[in-house]
Amino acid sequence: MAPSSSVARPRRTRSMAGALFMVGCLTLLSGWSSPSSLHAPPPSAMVSESSDETSPALSPMGLAAEYITIDVSYMRWMWWPAILYLFWGMAFVCDEYFVRTIDVISDRFQIPDDVAGATLMALGCNGPEMALNTISIFHPSNIGVGAVVGGEVFNVLVIIGTALLATPDMYMPLKLGRFCFFRDVIFYMVSVGMLYWVLHNGSVSRLNAAVLLCGAVIYTLVVTYSAKISAWFSQERKLIRTASRRFTNTRFSFLPRMLSGGLKSSGDDDDSDTDDEPDPETIAEWSRAKACKDPEAGSILGVRVDLRNRLMDRNHHIDNRYMWLQEDALVVSTVIDPVGERKALQLQRGQSGICFDYDKHTNDQHWHHGGLVNQPIFFGSQDGPKDEKSANSLQNPLLTESQRSLATGDVNPPSIQLPGFRDAPWEVIPFEDILYCERGVGDEKHFNLHVHQHDSHLGNLITLELSTKDEAVMNAWVEALRGKLLAQRRKTTEAPPAKGVMDSLMQWVEWLQFPVKFFVQRTIPDMDDPKQQHLYPVSFTMSMVWLAVFAFSVVKACDGIHEDFGISTDVLGFTVAAAGTSFPNVFSGMCVARQGKTSMAVANALGANVQNVFLALAVPWTIQSFFLVGGPFPMPVDNLLPAVLECAITLMPVVLVYMCSSFAMPKWSGGLFLLTYVVYVVFALGQQISKCPMWPFPCGTSSR
Repeated sequence: MAPSSSVARPRRTRSMAGALFMVGCLTLLSGWSSPSSLHAPPPSAMVSESSDETSPALSPMGLAAEYITIDVSYMRWMWWPAILYLFWGMAFVCDEYFVRTIDVISDRFQIPDDVAGATLMALGCNGPEMALNTISIFHPSNIGVGAVVGGEVFNVLVIIGTALLATPDMYMPLKLGRFCFFRDVIFYMVSVGMLYWVLHNGSVSRLNAAVLLCGAVIYTLVVTYSAKISAWFSQERKLIRTASRRFTNTRFSFLPRMLSGGLKSSGDDDDSDTDDEPDPETIAEWSRAKACKDPEAGSILGVRVDLRNRLMDRNHHIDNRYMWLQEDALVVSTVIDPVGERKALQLQRGQSGICFDYDKHTNDQHWHHGGLVNQPIFFGSQDGPKDEKSANSLQNPLLTESQRSLATGDVNPPSIQLPGFRDAPWEVIPFEDILYCERGVGDEKHFNLHVHQHDSHLGNLITLELSTKDEAVMNAWVEALRGKLLAQRRKTTEAPPAKGVMDSLMQWVEWLQFPVKFFVQRTIPDMDDPKQQHLYPVSFTMSMVWLAVFAFSVVKACDGIHEDFGISTDVLGFTVAAAGTSFPNVFSGMCVARQGKTSMAVANALGANVQNVFLALAVPWTIQSFFLVGGPFPMPVDNLLPAVLECAITLMPVVLVYMCSSFAMPKWSGGLFLLTYVVYVVFALGQQISKCPMWPFPCGTSSR
């Protein structure tokens, strides 16, 4: 899907002069900040010893040393911004290049989405952690293991907690599919137990590494065949319900509900097979739209969302969506495919952005897709809004005035009156947020839309990959979209708005990011460009090289912090390295939560924890034990038992809230999870300061 030469790419490039200037500035600053330069000799000492030679001109460093004195001890604080910068560099390479390369490999070898999500995409999701552990082979350090163990806690509490707080109220309390949730929780606990089994004696053997890899294979098979396994469990529950109704006395009427999956209110069983049957008119409209060549009348297109984030893109796949073109917006229905996708609805509820809607606009609370880019909203019917508040409740900052008039019922799609479409929200993507429409050379069945999330500084570029089997439908949509976008550009006659504080800060951020972006873009082929996708082996290799460079720098920075501040590398791994490698996923989790796809963030966070142990640790350890060392190698980890117990204890609030809230997560639980993480960090710091792994409990005479 190569863009036209006249359209600017989303990744900005700058001139070579700017690059040289930046390198010169960095060199000057590095020379100024080196310890030797801080204690430069006075200018008089720079005079040549030979009296018959003229005195040379003062160097910039010597002149600075004459007027500026800096205590070298203050320079140790530069470790913290430096390590933050390195964490960002790892995330940038992994999200923008490594994951995208793996995506291209999956497409070229036609690997199914569910298999790719559990294998290759999981490898990309855990790229930073795996890079840290790979570097530990050549530069022994506990940072990699600490990042994995601490990342388990961070993913469960911080990513899930912030995603819940960012979720719109219409989807709260958040309903999650029981099968997928408990599947990932069980594997998570098993992986943590296996990690303790491997490391408790301070070494890793071939058997240990092989068992962890077997765990990865088993988890991959379970995820791949989850639909069949879930269907088998559903059939068993039906048999249990039938037997319970026949043989259980009415005085024990609670037993059928317990045996069928837990206490729940009628109509709220998210795993039940009694979901409302699709309306015949909805099915007829869906069938008509599949072959419709008029974008303004509505068509069915396959959509896959690329968020440029290794965690949220872990399980992305193609969904069929009903969409149509308005005068100044692309409108997308959240209705689930009434024919194809409905068969796999149970599994989708757990991990693909299917959400449960509590909004009062619906006649019945039901499941539908989350938004692709923005939060979906409800359109008013031709009979007018159901109440005055409902019309103005489309008071949504995502809408401009033109889209607001569309949402309140002034202009509606023809299908809005059909029961299946009327009770589902619609997503409005203004053309002003679409950067451009891109189509590959010789590709007649796919095109891309590059979109920015409206009024959001959290979201980066979002790519919508659209596809259809009918070439005529695709041609009609590409032509119509390009015409609409061109007309939208011509309407823009006003001066751009004045830059605010956030825009100015972003300019500073871009300036700081420029050195890394410049060199990475010049050494890794762009997999977004179809003309370069044949270079995927080069892109994969160079992505791994850059991840290794950043990982080595992170390990050295942690060693420097350990020497200058006395903080143990174990604590740095559990806290700093864990938060640094996972923190970019927090913002992406909040972005998808605003679209209503919080269930996807929860499922991916739990699944990433499992693959952290089974891949990020197992793969480097297998290489080292089988090919480099040829046997067991030492891997001592201090305070391993408290760290493993903390992983299990911090998971308990998530499971208890889910079970006690009728298999849902209320919004207040997000704050509870964040508070739990703060308590975890306090305990970690207390253990470091007191040198007692059981703090706040007494350790007796033992200091370890």
